[in-house]
Parts: sequence; structure tokens; C-alpha cells
Amino acid sequence: MGSVDEERSLLEAEFDRAENSGLYTGDGSVDFNGNPVLKQNTGNWKACPFIFGNECCERLAYYGIATNLVSYLTKKLHEGNASAARNVTTWQGTCYVTPLIGAVLTDAYWGRYWTIAAFSTIYFIFQTTAPKSCFMRPPGAILAPGESIIVTVFKFVEPPENNEKQMDQKSRVKFKIMSLKPMSMVLPGVVGFKLLGKLRDGVTATDLVLTVTQMLRKHGVVGKFVEFYGEGMGKLSLADRATIANMSPDYGATMGFFPVDHLTLQYLQLTGRSDETIAMIESYLRTNKMFVDYNEPQIEKVYSSYLELKLEDVELCISGA
Repeated sequence: MGSVDEERSLLEAEFDRAENSGLYTGDGSVDFNGNPVLKQNTGNWKACPFIFGNECCERLAYYGIATNLVSYLTKKLHEGNASAARNVTTWQGTCYVTPLIGAVLTDAYWGRYWTIAAFSTIYFIFQTTAPKSCFMRPPGAILAPGESIIVTVFKFVEPPENNEKQMDQKSRVKFKIMSLKPMSMVLPGVVGFKLLGKLRDGVTATDLVLTVTQMLRKHGVVGKFVEFYGEGMGKLSLADRATIANMSPDYGATMGFFPVDHLTLQYLQLTGRSDETIAMIESYLRTNKMFVDYNEPQIEKVYSSYLELKLEDVELCISGA
């Protein structure tokens, strides 16, 4: 009797399954509660408008960036053609490789719809928060390597002499504030060249210049600033520093410069500057942490890139036509 009832229940279950086979999806999909999903409540074209709209916006963004990225890198960030081309191809390669991550998540875990929804949300968050980060830098923030900024310099303009006597103090202050003239400039990357030790006997500044030029040409400093620093700088005369800095056209930099130290102040004194002027210059530079005193601990600066040279490693060079 038990076997007959069991067989009957199996037949009824099979009948119900056959009757409802057209109502449910047969691909194993379930709803949020884990129950089979009715065909009329899922699939079809419900998700397609979202997918098509997302894909359309994504393609517009990609091709818009790809079309203008070279111009942006060369004209706005002042990168060389080779560097800009390398960065563009790196960006394109990354764009083509990263979808493999989405493919793994889609096939193994989330499915197509939730993968698109998740990454679209992340994409939207980064697109809205990234521009705001430009205005959230703390005071004294340092540029990232290779980054360029636009600096606005405000110039105070004195009122005309013939009108100054007729203006009271409040009017003169208001005139000066209203006469601020913004001037913008683009600052390129700055390469830090650290000098250590001192030159060996018999090695001249010419040998040092040739070595520095060779290193900077190999490093690639076209369109950049080069700042020389380090304890070895104190062993070089002001004339040697000027020779190295003036060679910037030879190694391709926009300019080369040395920080102000005691030797610079001695030069100002020897060239007839007054003690008051020299004291004012030193006070200003020290206040803004631009003066280098080798008797005090030095703050390690951050540059776009770094080079280092031990002066005792400079070899004798033979130069000529």
C-alpha cells in the first residue's frame, strides 16, 4: 500500500511539474528568496534600456578621452611627444585588459546585470569625487611626480600719484585691492639633482659640468626645471654653480638653479648691496624655508624625479672640437 501511495505522489509531482513547466524559467534562475522565477516577471527587455544607456555613455567617455588625451598631455601638461604617446598607449592597454576582471566576476559570481550595476556605481562615485579632490588639498600640499599646476600671482598696483593725496586711507586700501592683476603660469616638473661629497684634487668644474650634462641628457629633462641640492653644493664656488646652471640648454632643461646660501649672500655683499637689503633678503628666504644653511638639519624635499652624484666619482674629461 505504501509503495502505491509513493508512486501516486511521484506521478502527481511530475504532472504538476509538466503543467507548470511553461510558467517558470528553466535555466535555474531564482528570486531574492531562492524560489523559482516566473517567466513573466523576469528576463525579456526590462534590463536592456539600462545596459544600452550605460554602454552608450561609457563609449562616449572612452572615445572622447582617447581623441583628446594626446593634446591634453602635450599642450596642458607639456609632456614630450614620446612621453605622451607612451602614456596614451598605457592607458588604452589598461582599458582593454581590465574588462577581464569584470568577465571573471560576471561568469563566476555576480552575473551580467549586477556586475554592470556595481561597476557603474563605482565609476559614478569616482567621476563625481575626483574633481572635488582638487579643491581638498591641505595647505602645503606637494605636487605628485610630473604634475603641473597653474599659479596665479597677484600684483598690487599703487594709485596714481596725483590722486593719492585726494584719497583717504580707506579709499587707497580699497583701490589697491580692486587693482589686483592675476597672472597665470604653468609650472613643469622639477628634477632634484643631489650632490654629495667634494671633487677630488685635479678635477675641475668643467669635468663636473660634462658629467652632470651627460646624466641629465640620459635622464630626460626637456621642458623641466632642475634644482641642485645636497651637502656637496657647499663645496662648489658660486662661479661653478653658475656654470652648471647656465648649461641648461645643453642638457635640455628649461632652467637649472641652486638654492640661496651663505655664498650667495657673500656675492651680494661683494657686488655692493647694502647690509639692509641683504638682511631683508635673508630674512625673507629663511621665513619661507628657501634659505639653505648647512649647519642646520635639512628638510628632504619632494621632486618629480631624482638624480644623485657623488662628486668624488667625477672623472677627468677631455673635451674639444
